[in-house]
Amino acid sequence: MRTILVLAVLLVFAPAALAGAVRAVTVPAPVLAVAFDGSRVAVASGRSATDCNRVHVWNLATRGVSKLGRKTHCEQTSTGNAIAAISIAGTRVLWLHYVGGNSRDWSLWTATTAKPAPIRLRLVTREADAPAPIVLGRSGGGRPGDLLPYAVERTVIALRPNGARRFSWTAPARVVALAALEDRLAVAVEGGAVVVLDGNGRALRTEMFARTVDAVRLTRTGLVAQLDRSLELRQGGSVRTFSFPAGVRLADATSERAILISGDKVLRFELEAGRGRVIASGTSAALAGERLAVGSGRRVTLRSHP
Repeated sequence: MRTILVLAVLLVFAPAALAGAVRAVTVPAPVLAVAFDGSRVAVASGRSATDCNRVHVWNLATRGVSKLGRKTHCEQTSTGNAIAAISIAGTRVLWLHYVGGNSRDWSLWTATTAKPAPIRLRLVTREADAPAPIVLGRSGGGRPGDLLPYAVERTVIALRPNGARRFSWTAPARVVALAALEDRLAVAVEGGAVVVLDGNGRALRTEMFARTVDAVRLTRTGLVAQLDRSLELRQGGSVRTFSFPAGVRLADATSERAILISGDKVLRFELEAGRGRVIASGTSAALAGERLAVGSGRRVTLRSHP
């Protein structure tokens, strides 16, 4: 195992040139999360003067923006009312919403740009300070047969982009993170295991980590996982570990680089070289090939060659 200490390097990263910003859209409220698949960016936004918890889909090919429906209320509750996560495959979007006081209702919704009225897939109520019982994962790329995954406690569901169920699988422990890439799905469970499944829900291999994983991303040659302040790259039988300051979180990754969020900065970290730099201001980001969608304030920007 090779360990690289990144120390406080994030504090001294120099901003990259902004030439990669090719276009942008503005939504009515602050961006909470973004998801990126092919030619579409899904945007979850928060509260405005007249609306809340809205999902938009930005079509990069047509440059149009579609507003999806909402069936949750805008009442401000003591322990929050917001969209926690979003994912997209093709024209289908999944988003996870929570609202509550002493207890929280977690609901999973889906809609498409052609049928924007949301359909609720699941509703689970838990104590307000309990972990989210529903976990939403990154999609597999939006090609025919790819995966759009979510989990409820130990039960993993993989949908097709048309909304049909591809498979279900029971994990050995509570699921804490999910990520798909084409026809593979990484399932991180409580205790430190990450199980990689094929497109039919069969286990291909299990990676064991020292503790429960916070976030995971599949790459074409392996996987990247975050464990508190550490990032582990596992590919070809090798393991490289990078240590970061507190508060840095994994937003996305490829075999070559990780996209990280530190406060209101988006960072590109080169996994081979073990160094990185600030590339944008933002609080959310998602990759699709060589393009990066960044959410900052009410604005979503598309950048090439991140």
